[in-house]
Amino acid sequence: MKKAFLILILLTLYYQVSFGQILNGDLTGSFESNNIYYFNDITTNALQPENPFGSNNYLKLDYRKGLFSAGIQYEAYLAPLVGYNPLLEGNEFVFKYIQFANNYLNITAGNFYEQFGSGLIFRSFEERAIGLNTAMDGVRINFKPVSYINLKAFWGKQRKYLKNGSGVVRGIDGEIDIMNAIHQDQNSTILLMGGSWVSRFQTYTGIVEDYPSTVDAWSARMQFEHGFFSFYSEFVEKTNEPTINNQNSQEIGNALLISPSFIGNNIGVNINFRCLKNMEFRSEREAVSHTLLLNYLPALTRQHKYALANLHPYGAMARGEIGGQIDVFYRFNKDSFLGGKYGMNISANFSYYQNLDYRNEEYQKFLSFGDKKLFQDFNVELEKKVSSVLKINLSYIDMQYNKGAIVSGGNDFINSKIAVVDVQYKLNSRSSVRSEIQHLWTKQDEKNWVYGLVEYSFAPKFSVFASDMFNYGYTNIHYLSGGFAFTHEVTKFMISAGRHKEGLECVGGICNQVEAYTGINFSITTSF
Repeated sequence: MKKAFLILILLTLYYQVSFGQILNGDLTGSFESNNIYYFNDITTNALQPENPFGSNNYLKLDYRKGLFSAGIQYEAYLAPLVGYNPLLEGNEFVFKYIQFANNYLNITAGNFYEQFGSGLIFRSFEERAIGLNTAMDGVRINFKPVSYINLKAFWGKQRKYLKNGSGVVRGIDGEIDIMNAIHQDQNSTILLMGGSWVSRFQTYTGIVEDYPSTVDAWSARMQFEHGFFSFYSEFVEKTNEPTINNQNSQEIGNALLISPSFIGNNIGVNINFRCLKNMEFRSEREAVSHTLLLNYLPALTRQHKYALANLHPYGAMARGEIGGQIDVFYRFNKDSFLGGKYGMNISANFSYYQNLDYRNEEYQKFLSFGDKKLFQDFNVELEKKVSSVLKINLSYIDMQYNKGAIVSGGNDFINSKIAVVDVQYKLNSRSSVRSEIQHLWTKQDEKNWVYGLVEYSFAPKFSVFASDMFNYGYTNIHYLSGGFAFTHEVTKFMISAGRHKEGLECVGGICNQVEAYTGINFSITTSF
């Protein structure tokens, strides 16, 4: 069935491309290849894999003609790069679809990505940088009978490495635009109400009586916007399912997200509060790590862009957490006392998470604070254009990280302070030099770190960089790295070499453990 489906798509693409002048269809695509040759490095204890050459490759083709579209994605892991699951090794057409869409109806057969609400109950998506892909394979229908009602439904199985998992997933989502429904001016006020239901079925053949083969989750959400103010809230409840990931707990799952924000002329404030209890939701009960996740639980903390601030990243605790963050942004106008000639931006963030309180050894109290701090981060960043050619970013981060609770299961707690100076100097209209100096102070874990980077860019064609991350007072290891990138039209080539420290690598608040490696990297990306 799958081979016939693939042949149908390929024949359709071939036919449409061959007669493109007549049919006026559009074919687009992209190609990405990331390759690393690994070396043994006795200094960092990085070992060369059995296959010293890792290669991740992605080819995507999409064709559109009128109301119809079709596409395929081919992936080859030969072998998977370090940090990617070894079970990805091989090659396969992992994404293939045919779609019909007009103003009222959208039907997709094959693979698709989808999200209900904020993703607390369901989200299928791709993050190539950490090897995460939770695409569905089945049928999806989006129906919009009137302008203020949007309905979605799907049925299918979820991607598991290069194949599909065994669990069957079904979902329904509905949303109504209240102000549009009552014919009010949408430019002044937006009020959306929505709800979702997601169910997963997986046959159980074990010996435990009354073990659930079906796990259901439902959610309700509301979004309000008026003037400078907006508010979003979502609540989820999930039926119980004892697994290895929740220590075989029989408790139901709950999630609550509340997010108000205010945006004025020069100021912006955003608040995120979230509580999770037993909210790991997968399409297979035996799955671990990032495999077969149905819902999206990113860390709601500042996503730092500097290397040392990402040595101790927080990962959401689906088993139980409560906390949130507040972001404040302010812009000082040009020619003001603090803004000067070019103005100045300042932003501050505070995030805090704690475990939940236990009613007994097995059951947690929802919306309660336990006795263990998981994470705390206070940071402030100042961005200032000093002159027409000089720009400076200054950052300070005070972070508290419960490594024992988040990563290792022990009692390690890390208090660190990080300072960053980021300077960019414009040499002329096309070239610039950027440099960073970072320092991390801590008495725990691996003690102090210093990081330096120099980067030269000749826009839009060429850039070259060199960096060093040095741990002094503990391992005294230098993590040197360097490389260059060249861009020609829509194609980018990059070559780099150096050491990579063992630790968590995060993209969009989702983290993956990556072991240490030393190697030479070559990558190419292009689109057409």
